[in-house]
Amino acid sequence: MPAPGLAEAARAQSGADKRSDAGTDASALLERGRASLRAGDRYAALAAIAQARRLQPDNAEIAQALADVLMELGAPSAAAHALGARADAGVRSRVAGQRLRWAIDIPPLSPDPRRRFDDVDPALARLDELLAEARAAAPPDAGLITRLQRDRAVALRHRERWKEAVDQVGLLRATGDAVPAYVLQAEADALLALRRPVDARRVYEEALQRLSQAERKDEDGPWRSMMTGRAYAETESEDFDAAFATVDALLAAAGPPWRSAGELQTPRGNDTWLEAQALDAAMRSYADMPAAAWARIAPLERGAPALPWLRAQAADVAAQQGWPRQAEDGIDIAAALAPEDFGIRVQQVDSDTRRHRLLRAEERLAPLLEQGADIPRVQQVRRELDAAMGPSVRFELGGRHTDSQALQGPGNGGEVSLQVESSTFGGTWRLIGLADSSSDSLEEGRAKRHRVGGGVQARWPDWKLNALAWSQTGSLNTSGGSLAAQWEPTDHWTFLADAAKHSPDTPLRADFHGITADAVRGGLRYAWNESTEAGLKAQYMDFSDGNKRDQVTIDGTLKLLDRPHLDVTLKPRVEWQRNSLLVTPYFNPKESWLPSIEAQVEHVMWRVYERTLLQRLRLTVGMFEQRFFGGNAVGGAAYEQTWRHDPWTELTWGIEWASNVYNGQRERTLNGYLKLEHRFGR
Repeated sequence: MPAPGLAEAARAQSGADKRSDAGTDASALLERGRASLRAGDRYAALAAIAQARRLQPDNAEIAQALADVLMELGAPSAAAHALGARADAGVRSRVAGQRLRWAIDIPPLSPDPRRRFDDVDPALARLDELLAEARAAAPPDAGLITRLQRDRAVALRHRERWKEAVDQVGLLRATGDAVPAYVLQAEADALLALRRPVDARRVYEEALQRLSQAERKDEDGPWRSMMTGRAYAETESEDFDAAFATVDALLAAAGPPWRSAGELQTPRGNDTWLEAQALDAAMRSYADMPAAAWARIAPLERGAPALPWLRAQAADVAAQQGWPRQAEDGIDIAAALAPEDFGIRVQQVDSDTRRHRLLRAEERLAPLLEQGADIPRVQQVRRELDAAMGPSVRFELGGRHTDSQALQGPGNGGEVSLQVESSTFGGTWRLIGLADSSSDSLEEGRAKRHRVGGGVQARWPDWKLNALAWSQTGSLNTSGGSLAAQWEPTDHWTFLADAAKHSPDTPLRADFHGITADAVRGGLRYAWNESTEAGLKAQYMDFSDGNKRDQVTIDGTLKLLDRPHLDVTLKPRVEWQRNSLLVTPYFNPKESWLPSIEAQVEHVMWRVYERTLLQRLRLTVGMFEQRFFGGNAVGGAAYEQTWRHDPWTELTWGIEWASNVYNGQRERTLNGYLKLEHRFGR
């Protein structure tokens, strides 16, 4: 039995031999790994060097080699872990960039928009720390600083600090950096958010040109998101032809709606195809082409009824088509499918405002303002709700000049009117005030009518009631009133009824001769969509001179051309009138027919977001057939322009020429007019 001292010495010598063998094995593995890395086989290099690290975990050279391979493989966090406290600023900057990408690519767990920056904020703060450290280094590493500034621009864009993101990229350009495509995309996104679509479009194009052929073919790469951004920039700069072409390119690259996957080639839905189709519908909607948008989005919704975002988009297009009830049903289903979706909750407020459920809209808006008052879409629906509940004013002014050939024509004169409405009470009621004045130059003298009055309006989702009363002075001092009701039981049918004591439809010539008229009217309309409708209206008037007038009007609207910036609409109309008296001081045909058709051309001359300048040309031709006087051609032309400063302010001015016949005598009229309508927020 060996002595204890000899045994301890033997064990010590054995441990030293093992460490020497491990060192020899680790060195061999390290060299094998480096050779594999030089040959381009990074995974073989990783396996060999990782095994060397296990044999010698404290070897700084092996740790650095392992970190180098991990960096090559795009795993900077693992590289930093391998280096520990020895990780340099370059590795730490790569880790910060990776954390930023995770913050961007991985959706936040909470649907609360107040938490949407919880991951981006720490990533941005870390980049700022590293940037300060890199600038303080002696000497500073220019390449590292540039890389950190690039990542910072991306972080600022996703933090929605739009101007700072643009400024950061501007600083990179100023230093001569060849800004890479992913940073240019961040700049373009920020420019679009700042409502600079022309600049955004230019930068998107620059970013696309920087992509390699491989990146252009990668369906999960940046090409598709850049093309989508460019389509929005083209839309917001009003170049819809370019936007449609960009979407066509996305559609072509998206492939078929179904793809086969796995050994069994199981068909699977192609999400890229669906997103491209939905974008195509959205572009038509933004171009004020709701019929084309609906033709694209409706089949998608039927094919994927459980997709909340698709139902929500279809609901928006349905509302644009003039179907608010269908839109309400669609957005409520989307909310049931995704009750925590913030965007869908915002759309519910929009739907309630459209359907005049104003108190419910206020109730739904309150938590949205608490969670995301800084979000532009929330601000927009709040302004729209405020305008729907706030006061409004409508002012009209017109002057008329005639050649005075017809004895019973309207003659020279003019009209001015003002109507104001209060804010709503209880989301339903509002007060109305009105004042108007009309005048005609007659053979017998000057006919005048001045009215001052007011009333109340009540509005529910399907009903609207107006009750007005007024006092009249001028050629005839009297008073009057009216009650009107409107019922819309569906998105297509509308029923109208009203009754008036001393109706404003009474001819001014009748007032001049002390004759009043009461009226009862009813009507209905059927609208297929916002561009196609037909209506029927019947009116009975009882004049104080004993005359009884029956009048029926059938009219319609048919949009022939629906293009960005240009619409062409036909409006056919047939009017029939019969009166019980033949001889009266006002124009009163025994029986007459007036079939006519109006062609309206509307052109968007200029538009930048809410600000719009429109021009319209209306041409009307018809045949007026009057008993005892035969038939005569009639018609007119009108040109007007409309300026919309925002969705709540509209100013229209125009001039109209008309040629009409009264008892066989032709009279030509030139009319100029000005109209202002404005809704105030609360």
